[in-house]
Amino acid sequence: MAEKDLKKRLRFSLSSLFNNNKFLLVFSFIVSFTLWLWVSVEKSPVVEEVIASVPVRIDLEDSIPSQLGLQVFGNTDYKVDVTVSGKKFIVSTLTADDIKVAAQTNYVDSAGNKTLTLKATNNSNKDFEIKALSQNYISVYFDTLKESEFALEPNVLSDVEKLVIDECVLGEPILSRNTVSVSGPASEVNKITGAVATYTITKTLDTTTTVTPEIELSGAASLQVSNTTINVGETEITMTLPVLKTVNLPTTVTLKDAPAGYLTGNIGLSVYPASVNVGVPVEQLDQIKEISVGTVNFNEINSGNNTFKFSADSITDYKINDNVKNFRATVNVGDVTSATLSIPSANITISKQNDKFQSTVSSQSINSVRILGPAEEIAGLNAQEVFAELDLSTVELTEGTNSVPVKITVKGLSHCWAYGEYTAYVNSTAK
Repeated sequence: MAEKDLKKRLRFSLSSLFNNNKFLLVFSFIVSFTLWLWVSVEKSPVVEEVIASVPVRIDLEDSIPSQLGLQVFGNTDYKVDVTVSGKKFIVSTLTADDIKVAAQTNYVDSAGNKTLTLKATNNSNKDFEIKALSQNYISVYFDTLKESEFALEPNVLSDVEKLVIDECVLGEPILSRNTVSVSGPASEVNKITGAVATYTITKTLDTTTTVTPEIELSGAASLQVSNTTINVGETEITMTLPVLKTVNLPTTVTLKDAPAGYLTGNIGLSVYPASVNVGVPVEQLDQIKEISVGTVNFNEINSGNNTFKFSADSITDYKINDNVKNFRATVNVGDVTSATLSIPSANITISKQNDKFQSTVSSQSINSVRILGPAEEIAGLNAQEVFAELDLSTVELTEGTNSVPVKITVKGLSHCWAYGEYTAYVNSTAK
């Protein structure tokens, strides 16, 4: 009896549910969605779709080219379109990330343009088939990396009739760097012979001007070295264009390491030609009263007349306008005498050490040092007044004993100096 009542109540409940419009609406939706899902998955049509712009990977890690030192130069941004096939509901969700297209490099064994086969694979867990690629090959340039240093030459062009204002001339351009480093494929770098810094003047200059030139490579057409890189460092290369005022100035020489008594004169000095027409930077015109044509070290000056020759080409601060190739300087210190002595080890000192070596003086003395000066000073001269200094900061040293140049000074006597060049020995130990 109880069982019959239960069945009757169930029939009544189900009958009531199906007579409920809201229940029927929800139930119909669930059934419809289930049927749609089943049809979409099981009965979905197979379609083809093109996935556009899939990147091509050129993986050189542990490859034959990398073991041969070869790298890829030029274009590395390759993309292809991939045709895929699969059920519509899967294909419609595919993106370029779901496909891997790799260039095959296992046959690349030398430099040059190489044709690489492309292989596409499924890069996801989605069920689809790759049917075709828009292209099956790409051309890739392989070579070894080479870096070389090249001289940088200035090149000034003009778009104006007058480069500089009246009574002025344009001096030689000055570059902030005289060399550049170029890196790229070896076959291209080998075609380069140099580099040129070019600037075009677009208005008449009235003062010295610093500009930024365009750096170009010479020796090959630009298309032949399209994969090279010019390395200019952290700061850009600049070109200074000196504007020089033409003036006549007297000539002189610079005396180096002169005794104090000769710094204010008391010396016969003449230069031929005695004056010269030069181009002087307009900014310095008021400060420049004479032109030094060279430097004379006092240890080169003997008794009597001393003649020194200097090339006009060695003068880089100014532009020589006259047709002068050389200058001749004559130095005469008057009536002097000499004495020969030895400098004791106590008077031989190191003024500056080398950055890479620690050194000590090993010479016991410096012998046969010839000191020149007026007779009255030479008469009272003794070896304790003569000193030798060693500046090792710029000297090339090796481990062990080294012979190095010395600078000799006479203290307490204002007109005496050492004639000639002398050396001392030092023992050097690497730091």
